[in-house]
Amino acid sequence: MRRLPIRRRSVMLAAVVLLPAIGAGAALATRGGELAELPTFAAPAAPSPPYVPARDLLSATWFCAGVPMVDRGVGDRGLGGVVVVANPGDTPLDALVTVFTTEEGVLPIEQEVQVEARSTSEVNLATVQPDGDYVAAMVEIAGGGGFVEQRADHADGSAVSPCSNSTSDEWFLADNYTLNDSNEDLIIVNPYPDIAIVDITFASRDARRSPQELQGMPVQGRSIRVVSEEFMPKDEAILAADIRASRGRIVVARAQRYVGERRGFSLTLAAPAASPEWWFADGEKSDSVAFERYSIYNPGDRDVTVDVAVLGITDAPNDFVPIRSDVVPAGQVVSFTTKEFENMPEGRHYLTFSTQSEAGIVVERGITRTTGDTGVVTAVSLGAPQVFLGYMRWSMAIGTSEPVSQMLIVANLDFVDGTVTVKSIGPGGEQPIPGLEDIELPASGVIAIDIPDDVAALGLPLIVESTNRIIVERSLPRAADRLGRSGSLALPG
Repeated sequence: MRRLPIRRRSVMLAAVVLLPAIGAGAALATRGGELAELPTFAAPAAPSPPYVPARDLLSATWFCAGVPMVDRGVGDRGLGGVVVVANPGDTPLDALVTVFTTEEGVLPIEQEVQVEARSTSEVNLATVQPDGDYVAAMVEIAGGGGFVEQRADHADGSAVSPCSNSTSDEWFLADNYTLNDSNEDLIIVNPYPDIAIVDITFASRDARRSPQELQGMPVQGRSIRVVSEEFMPKDEAILAADIRASRGRIVVARAQRYVGERRGFSLTLAAPAASPEWWFADGEKSDSVAFERYSIYNPGDRDVTVDVAVLGITDAPNDFVPIRSDVVPAGQVVSFTTKEFENMPEGRHYLTFSTQSEAGIVVERGITRTTGDTGVVTAVSLGAPQVFLGYMRWSMAIGTSEPVSQMLIVANLDFVDGTVTVKSIGPGGEQPIPGLEDIELPASGVIAIDIPDDVAALGLPLIVESTNRIIVERSLPRAADRLGRSGSLALPG
């Protein structure tokens, strides 16, 4: 299978939201054996964050960044995943799901879906499109109002991720990992009809590298292109990726199968923009946490100072210093683990990162937990950027079908006490889950909420509401037969 320019491979892909602005310029390209004019894309505005929109739009488009159909580590097929469309409203939603594939010459497949009021619809992507190493989906909802997430299934565990409602001409990943024969794929989706041109640069702690074969890469319209670890710097535990489109707007995700001190499978949507602030709710010091690592990437052209604060800790000893500052050189990445905070007490905490630089930074967390069978599982996720900080309500299309302890991690961004209520969306609309109403949330604190064995909580979309501004992460079982958890943000709104 050809995947990169030196192999002359075009791979089909798809995923993320707002329509690009198209300029009047033109270039020539070959399409189906004939010369066709391609537009020159104007510089687009900054992408909007993935949020839950009100039902007052002509349409809302979501881009789900792709699920693997083959385990690249061992070559086994039979993987896949689902897209879940949630409808919290009182009337049915009509959606059009377009599924793209990496299989060259195979056109995208469309499937119409109706989502009944106060319910969800699950689309098995491998059933719709069984061909290719990856498939990805674009979901167009007439009238807006719904929200969309995906679950990627893998032999090393499942990974849940919100879909995006924005495309961008730049995407960033701060925590890539190529040690110990770990497998990593960058999934580049072009959901629009016209070709996109992409450049990829990698940044480590001391250098930037722009492989020649990853410059000026064409990504055909309505297609997926995959860049595998063989084209990335080798044996790097700390590595950032900078993916920019000089033409077009794209969606980027990363699939990782870990080997060595990290284990498991992770599929993460990249960041469509840098931010001056990032917040992470799910921090913990305990015997079950082997490493809690944060990687800070500076995509700008000037050095920046990043201030880090640990919050949510009560009864901290006097010799615990909950702050640190790091200088991140231009175009490089800096990484640390929370073990570097001396005398940090046991228990839950959350972290915030901030810089005065207008260019912003990108931060990812990789948390490696023991599984109880002498093994470990690593979950990598982006934090919440600054644009997420004003929300008191967070939504999840994908909840849990079984009771889960400490599944919802909620951080209080305000300096006053508040309360949290967890609701489910069922036939009766939004209903508080018994026992999960008005849970105390300490000022600047963080709590972990159990999902009980209750029919009102299982297999349904979930809503977390608070009297304060909050950040919500979820920690889900990887699969019924896999120990450990995957981690992901909920959707604000």
